[in-house]
Amino acid sequence: MQIKDRKIPLRITCIVIFFVVVCFVYFIRMFNVITNADTSNRIDTDRYYERREPIQAVRGEIYDRNGKLLVCNEYTYDFVFDYDAMAATQTDRNYAILQADYALGATGNNVKRTESSFPFVGTYPNYTYSAEALDTDSNIYYRLLKRIAANEIEESDKISTDKLTAAYLEGFYDANPDEFPTVQEIVEWYISRYSLDATDSNGALFTDEQIDTLLRVRYDMEVADFSIYNRYVMAKDVDVTFITYVEEMNVVGADFTVESSRAYKYPGYASHLLGRTGAIPTGEWEHYQSLGYQMNDVVGLDGCEEAFEEYLRGVDGVKVIVEDKNGNIIDSYTEREAVAGNDVYLTIDIDLQIAAEDALKQSVEALSKQEGGAITATDPDTGEVLVLASYPTYDLSTYTEDYNSLESNRSLPLVNRALRGLYAPGSTFKIGMVAAGVDTHTVDPFSYMYCSGEYTYYASTGFAPNCWIYPGEHGYINAMGALEVSCNCYFYELGRLMGIETMNEYCTAYGLGCYTGIELNEYKGILAGPAYREEHGGRAWWQGDTISAAIGQSDNSYTPMQLSVYVATVLNGGTRYSAHLLREVRSYEGKLVYKYAPEILSQISLSSEAVKTVETGMRQMVEESKTVSAYMAGLPVKVGGKTGTAQLGGNLTDNGLFVCAAPYSNPEIIVTSVIEKAGGGTYASKAAAAVLDAYYNK
Repeated sequence: MQIKDRKIPLRITCIVIFFVVVCFVYFIRMFNVITNADTSNRIDTDRYYERREPIQAVRGEIYDRNGKLLVCNEYTYDFVFDYDAMAATQTDRNYAILQADYALGATGNNVKRTESSFPFVGTYPNYTYSAEALDTDSNIYYRLLKRIAANEIEESDKISTDKLTAAYLEGFYDANPDEFPTVQEIVEWYISRYSLDATDSNGALFTDEQIDTLLRVRYDMEVADFSIYNRYVMAKDVDVTFITYVEEMNVVGADFTVESSRAYKYPGYASHLLGRTGAIPTGEWEHYQSLGYQMNDVVGLDGCEEAFEEYLRGVDGVKVIVEDKNGNIIDSYTEREAVAGNDVYLTIDIDLQIAAEDALKQSVEALSKQEGGAITATDPDTGEVLVLASYPTYDLSTYTEDYNSLESNRSLPLVNRALRGLYAPGSTFKIGMVAAGVDTHTVDPFSYMYCSGEYTYYASTGFAPNCWIYPGEHGYINAMGALEVSCNCYFYELGRLMGIETMNEYCTAYGLGCYTGIELNEYKGILAGPAYREEHGGRAWWQGDTISAAIGQSDNSYTPMQLSVYVATVLNGGTRYSAHLLREVRSYEGKLVYKYAPEILSQISLSSEAVKTVETGMRQMVEESKTVSAYMAGLPVKVGGKTGTAQLGGNLTDNGLFVCAAPYSNPEIIVTSVIEKAGGGTYASKAAAAVLDAYYNK
């Protein structure tokens, strides 16, 4: 059978060809999708733009030992323009600025404007130079000259641009204000530069009032170096109403930054120990950079803020903002989450701190002298610092505004006297002398020496120092009685018998002339002796110096913190703990990150007899002083103490010192009080009693 040829209709052929082409195109597109899957969600960079902003990390907060909040964070919102996000044309940028200006006025935030550099007074077009703009010592003059030179503003029959530029480079102050371009010339230049005279079919785009606003803002933007590197802050600390207003208006290029600042829950208290935060100091940038900090990061500058920076510091995150070519935000997402800093808990008891600072203020002001003082209190069995007070003091919340007056105040309120005030210990030194004398069996606690009011051992050399009671005398006296009445003659003889080497061996073990270990910046103090004299080129040491050192004079100088550590070491039997302010660290969520363990810096085993002798002598001193015993009368425990009078020489009034332990036997708190030029230690005991009263009764 013969098969006939069958022709395929053209219509079917076309359909088949179309189907094959569609399948081929579909296959190619699928292939591209599969092989380029990682780019399927990419932003088209020809149409959209990405910019990254830091997400500010929360800095850790600071608490006292009882969990009372001392330092926290406060947040404010600043309104800014972002250079990259602003519209392309000058006219559209002007409209955005005017929108923002309207929003500030409509929401009552006008007073928060930052513009402060405008060199003219009056309103457009009736401007004249302000007095500051013509004052060659003012910042406004300096900025005006800089803008004229940088912009090469043309001027008629005035000083040349080249000369202005040279004046700017040579120090800014060589140009004569009378040779500036006229106000009209400068204004016309800015109007042209920023298209403030733009028109449309209806006439001028901007009214005189709007031009005035735009001139002020545009000029201020230049002064602030508004660029891709620097945002322009138009208003600071704006409220939520304004933020909502701007977002609803969709102001192109507008944004808000969150600014964090430290807030102090007890303004004016604990300022020396808490410290400040601020920008990274210029000379320390390389150090912080090596630790991963950014140039604009905030760091601790002093006090606990600096000492515990590694714990308090958070790590900023990164936010990505996607905008179209007109500056409209179409997307945003977090590229890296911010990590909050840890919270620091101090050993300080804020209630005791307040009691100490109030007592210092009252004591110093009662003397009617522009002097100062300090109080420290510690736990003798751990080295924990309960109080670290210095007076005069300052308020951290107003530090910047007050700085000039604080820095020029002759009473030195910025100095932390508790750690950087060096004072002769006076008779408080005798506590350590008794402990060393009994421990070395140089003296027996119950053996007697005779005080005639004058020490005559070196009389043949012309050196016969008096006891403070001279022309009276103490008669026969033992170690405990010598502490009670602070007999100089007893300690002259004890110093001679012991010798400077043995004295200093014990004093070093007590921590005198040694750093206390505290985390803040402190002075080392001076332990009198041949080594110090030789190191500092003083005259040769002789035996007369030894007996002077034995009563706390000679070169002896210590900080109040050192004196507290010293007394604690003697009374706990010879274990010198590092003084410390850090108690523990907790994460933002409250988890324990670090807990401080007491650290022993040195140890000397004092005999129980030596410790008991000192305790008894200190207790007798408090009991036999009518003034001191009256101050301590309301306490539920018996207190042991020792006054000290530190001679300043010449006609200066002596400093007053007082160290005490409560209870006097097996104490749980040691307090040191120093009142400058108080004339005697009993006055300092009043301030110490206020701390003990707060510790036991409040």
